[in-house]
Amino acid sequence: MAQSKKHLKKAIGIAVVLVLSVMFQTIVSGTAFQEDALAVWVFDIGQGDAIFIDGPLVQVLIDGGPDGSVLEKLSAVMPFWDHDIDLLINSHPHKDHVEGLAHVLERYDVSAVWDSGQEYGTDTFAYYQQLSEPIHNSTHAGETYDLGGGAVLTVLWPAYNVSDQRLPNPHDGNVTVLLTYGDTTVLLTGDMESEVEAQIVDELPHIDVLKVGHHGSLTSTSPELLQAITPDYAVISVGADNDYGHPHPVILDRLQRAGVRILRTDEDGDVRIRSTGAEPEVTLFHL
Repeated sequence: MAQSKKHLKKAIGIAVVLVLSVMFQTIVSGTAFQEDALAVWVFDIGQGDAIFIDGPLVQVLIDGGPDGSVLEKLSAVMPFWDHDIDLLINSHPHKDHVEGLAHVLERYDVSAVWDSGQEYGTDTFAYYQQLSEPIHNSTHAGETYDLGGGAVLTVLWPAYNVSDQRLPNPHDGNVTVLLTYGDTTVLLTGDMESEVEAQIVDELPHIDVLKVGHHGSLTSTSPELLQAITPDYAVISVGADNDYGHPHPVILDRLQRAGVRILRTDEDGDVRIRSTGAEPEVTLFHL
């Protein structure tokens, strides 16, 4: 009898932990059983990019950061039983964007992988290519991905086919994506530089949230871009005390002068952009 009671208490304890875990993850994810809710996470991943989109029907990860720490971030915002990701997008082959994607491909069941198709001569990128090859597609401007409920990802760049090319600057083939969901617009730039910005600026609407290009480098976030998109928020994915001087003081000043609220992962932690199709809500977390 005593043994049965002990087992019962253990089972109840496990059930309570599971329920609390589910409650925490639904609150953090921002969906809270709302089928029409969308959450975009800009993870505090160190010096790199990792952006997770929990759409009304599908889940997308854009870039994976410089190491395996993206797995901990995903486990904090995805239900513990969920091991499926519908789409991975690699903006470009640099390690601080692609390394974490290899870890995700090892751990999760991924349905599709998009990148520009460009080549890059590192072991890290070659391993990512090996893992993604059966589900890989090269993408280009005009391609769209349905997130459900009217939410859509639209590829803005590259405008030309760079498959199997070795670009002098991999940023020239950077996969740049616009997310639209009702009145919500989010521009996801990877390491897009000002030369590419100039090519797509005339196509862009007002942007609620700008993921600042190239970690706030001086090579991105031109005055012309800011004038065209008039963003409300600028999120800078950047590592604390990084060796590159990111974000550059000129870019910070440029954003401040434009009246944009600046959020930095090195100072503010993980950033969640939540929307049900109206204006988005932006909240800070430390996952």
